[in-house]
Amino acid sequence: MLDYARQRAVEVLRASRTAVLATSGPAGVQASKVSCEGLDLTVYILVPRVSDHLFNLENDPRVTLLTSAWELKGKAQVILADVSDLELNLVKEPGAEWCALVRVEPYQVHVRMETGWGNLETIDLKSY
Repeated sequence: MLDYARQRAVEVLRASRTAVLATSGPAGVQASKVSCEGLDLTVYILVPRVSDHLFNLENDPRVTLLTSAWELKGKAQVILADVSDLELNLVKEPGAEWCALVRVEPYQVHVRMETGWGNLETIDLKSY
């Protein structure tokens, strides 16, 4: 991948602190606002431990994250190991102890136009 596209995706993903998580699976289609933090080309999100999102992710790891600036399609994985080696402010948020930390590896990012409707650019990070 071109270094410009990779750097652009890193900058865009780093800018948002909340997103809407969309999953589908045995619990049906779910959409919820979650806290997020971008670290390189990975987005980490906090999902409440009682959420149907986690049930859906057990069966289908594909997710969509939406913000006013971007839309991401990727593969999610619940992190069960110690996260102290990750430099995330996200795990210090109030209520984080009641949430599961989920890593989202994007394969496509759509950067939205600042004004108006639609996407300004699409960045393909991996092919699936």
